[in-house]
Order: sequence, then C-alpha cells, then structure tokens
Amino acid sequence: MANELKITKCDATPSNVIIYFSEPLDTSKGVPTNIESYVVSPIGSDKSVLKASAPVYDVIAKATILQLDGKNAQKGDWLKVVVKNVVSAHGEKIGGGGGSETYFVRVNGEKDDLEENARRATKAVEDSVTYPMMTEQVGNPPGSSFGGGGTGSGGSTGSGSLQLSQLATQTITNILGWKPKDNDDKGFVGALTQSFSLKDVEGHVEATWTPRTYAVQTDLAGGITGAQASLYMRAKEAMDQSLPLLDGLESLNPDSDSDMATALKEIVRSQITELTGEMGFAGGPRISRVNQYFHLLLGVDLPTQPPLPNQGIPHIPSEPDKVRGNLGRVRDELQLQSFSKYVNSVRHEQIITNFRILSDYLTSLAQSWVNNLKFFGLDSKHAFLGSQLVLLSRQLSVVADTVDEVRFTLDSVFIGAPERQTLQLEFGKDPALFIEDLLSWAQIFAKEEGPQLIQTSGKLGVGDGFLPIVRKLHHLVGEAREPINKSKLPDGYKTIRVKNSLRDLQDQLGELKRLAEGVSLVKPPLVFSDQIVQRITDKLKEDDRLIKDIKEEQVDEEQEEKESA
Repeated sequence: MANELKITKCDATPSNVIIYFSEPLDTSKGVPTNIESYVVSPIGSDKSVLKASAPVYDVIAKATILQLDGKNAQKGDWLKVVVKNVVSAHGEKIGGGGGSETYFVRVNGEKDDLEENARRATKAVEDSVTYPMMTEQVGNPPGSSFGGGGTGSGGSTGSGSLQLSQLATQTITNILGWKPKDNDDKGFVGALTQSFSLKDVEGHVEATWTPRTYAVQTDLAGGITGAQASLYMRAKEAMDQSLPLLDGLESLNPDSDSDMATALKEIVRSQITELTGEMGFAGGPRISRVNQYFHLLLGVDLPTQPPLPNQGIPHIPSEPDKVRGNLGRVRDELQLQSFSKYVNSVRHEQIITNFRILSDYLTSLAQSWVNNLKFFGLDSKHAFLGSQLVLLSRQLSVVADTVDEVRFTLDSVFIGAPERQTLQLEFGKDPALFIEDLLSWAQIFAKEEGPQLIQTSGKLGVGDGFLPIVRKLHHLVGEAREPINKSKLPDGYKTIRVKNSLRDLQDQLGELKRLAEGVSLVKPPLVFSDQIVQRITDKLKEDDRLIKDIKEEQVDEEQEEKESA
C-alpha cells in the first residue's frame, strides 16, 4: 500500500516559499508546476493572497519552490500555504485523498529561531568559561565581599575557629528554628521561649525542648492570635483531658488482642498530640495536615476551602458509636459500644462513658476547625494580624538573604564591592542609582526599617509606610535587570546568572508586597465620640417623626377626598 501524500515541511523567505512533500509527485501532467495548485495567503494582513509565480519542482528534494513578490512578504510574517490537486507518483491525492492540505509557516522564522538559540548557547558557554563557577559551602550565609565577610587565609582567625563558629550558628538555627540576627536580642529570647518550656520540679527548673520546623518569629510581634489562638487552646485542653481518658480505656471483651489494643491507643495518642501541635503552628496551621489527622482519627473527609456564602457549614458526624478512623478501631477492638453485651458493672459503663467523652472532644474540635477554616490558608483574606506578621517576618528574612545572594553573584562575575558602589544604573522615570545603593536599600529596609514600621504603627504602618517602599523596590529591581544604560555596563552584569539572581530578588519582593497588601490599612477607622453618636441618634429620630407626620397628612387628604366625592 502506498504511503499517504502530505506536506512534511515548509520554509519561507520574503522572496520564495519551499514546500516539501512526503512522497515524490506525479510530473506526467505538469501538476507540480501549475501555479493554480498553490495559494499563499498572509495571516493578519489586509492582502488576501500573495502573488506567486514560476513554480519549480525539485524531484530529488521532493519540493516545490514558489517565487513571491518581495514587497508583500515581510520578515516575521505568518503565511498560510494551501496545496490542492497534486498527486503522488503512486496516484495518492494530497491530504489523505481529500484533495488539499494547509500548512502555516513564518517568514524566516525557523532561521531566526536557530540563530537566536545559537546566540544564547554561545553566550552561555562564553560566560561559563570566562567567569568562575559559583560554589559555596551549603548551610552557611553567602560569602559576599560586602560587609566584611569571613576572615581569609591571611587573617588572624584560623580555619578551625571559623568552622567551629559556622557549626555553632547552624546548630542554634536548627534547635531554635530561627536564624540568628545581629543585635536582635528580642527575637532570640522569643525563639528560646517558643522552643523551650520551663517547669519547676522539686526545687529546680527543668527545660523541655519542643522541636519546631520553624519557631515563631517575634521581631514583628507576630504570634498565635484570633481564631488560631482559640482553636489551639481548645485543642490543648482537649488533649490534656483526652489522653488520661485514652490511657484508662480497657477492653470489655476478654478475648480481645491486648497487643493490638495497646498499639491502637498509642497511634491515637500520637495523632492527637501532633494535631494539637499543628494547631499552634507559627503562621497558621497547615490545612492539609490538620485534615489528614482528623481523617486518620475520625475517618471524615473535611473540606479544604471555606464554604461559599450560599452554602452551609458541613456537619461533622458526632455519634461515638458511628465514629470511624483509628478512634473507631479502638472502640471496636475494646468493645466499647453503647449498651455493649459485655457491660456487667458500673465500672464497665464508666469506661464506655470515658470513650464517649474522648470522642466528643475530637468531633467538637473537628467541627470548630471547619467553622473557622476561612481564617487559614496562604490565600486567606480573613487571616488575623498575628499570623500574617509571622509570614511577613519570614519573607523579610528571605529578602535580606536574597540581597546577599545577588552580591555573591556579582562577586562571581568580577563585580566586587568597590565597583558596585560606582556602578550606575539608569531607570526610565526614576533617578539613577548605584547598584550597591539599591541593594543596601533593600536589605536595610528588610532588616531594620520595615520591621520598625510595623512594630510602631501596625496596619497603618504597613499601608502608609511599608507597602509603598516595597512597591518601589520591586519596581526598581525589575528595571535593574534591563537598565537603560545596559550597553555601558560591564559584560559580567549582562550574564544570565546576574539576571536570574535579580529576578529572584524581584520575585521575593513581589511576594512581600502580596503579603503586605493583605494586612495594610491606609485610613484609620472612624471613631465617634458619645456626643456625635447622640446627635446622629437624635437626627434619625427627628427624621422618623417627620416621615410619620407626612404619612398621616397623606392619609387625612385621601380621607377628605373620599368624603367630598
């Protein structure tokens, strides 16, 4: 069976179009060189058809070459090429027997793409050969030349002391879940308080470490507030009351597997403890993790998004005899159903009662979680300020670290600290800046100015002082990637690694802007004195009396009209 005849490729220039076919064409009747078999139309142009003439068929290349009027086809234009009524040497018509086929091609498109890719590849290779590879020890701050950096081999500090200092810093970071900062005594004390709990035991104080993925940041006075504080206190109280009840559960069935019962109780204990800890997670509990623990404990699938205004809040099944999950497995293994056939004394009923109390604690906590779901989540519009400040604090730390990474990248292309202080960037509408002035502005704002604004002015400080500066920095860093005077800058500044590093800083500033917009307040709330409130109340009462008098007059007039009629 002969192969299907179709167009395999098409190239276009301003002067000609070359059409390649999958099979040799039948040349016996001169169809391949018939101009009526080819229609070339520009896309997005006022001209419907391009003038084509003098088709030439290349038997070896299996291609037809059309000559075009160079005035009608321009570089970058898209063309629509229609071929019809051509037949292969085996007698197959074009387009699977349909008689025509359409192909879209860009004038000089493939050539331009190839040249552009070749230029990019050449530039990347040249950069990798010209500039050293970027390497640094993982887990330590970037070794930027700005701000002093570490002590070199010629300094007084030996490599052993430097490694010990780095190890100590990394250990403190891992234990506290908090990155040490210079002159941040308050943040350090807050991280200690969050990571360790103190308890008086027989005349001495014992400290218990609470492992944290990320301890609460206290430099912005953020923490657990609002709905999260309420849920966390309920969860903690439920855990304190539930775990003793869980430990006291005994099997009413003498034939039950004691090892299985012990294992199930330990599983439930672990999941209740982890659920409570998640409720107190800095920055707000993670919805997926909370839902997972409720599913494991109760066998319920909770929503991940708050219900719409026209939807009711889902109801959590609360009947202890119907609870599923691991709590239901404990009930079935110990035979703790209500009115169980194994109940033989008041003590047995007390065990069942304890299980029902345990079940009620967890199901009511799950219902409270669903009721408050709208206050949680990374895209929540109802998050409380305490949780949002934790996220803002984290993002400010990321911005400050990213600035150091930009400096480190500039160091790698031989643009050191002295040159950065003289390297001028010209912007569109804003005055020119030295690159180091822009970077230090962003870092000082992230470390000092921004946190101070939020601490002293709250939401108003975010709206009136914090957010405008973040927007300006985001805009300037974006323009710094392609400044107006780009051609006058050193070649190292034009490398892809520098552009990517600046893009990362711009993205981090964009995320900081998004978080700040969620808690910003531009105008203070209106506060009325008691006198103003009384005046407004009296005015409303007077208006009500006036409306009442007008209605009575209308009724009297209507009554008089009826009597006169």
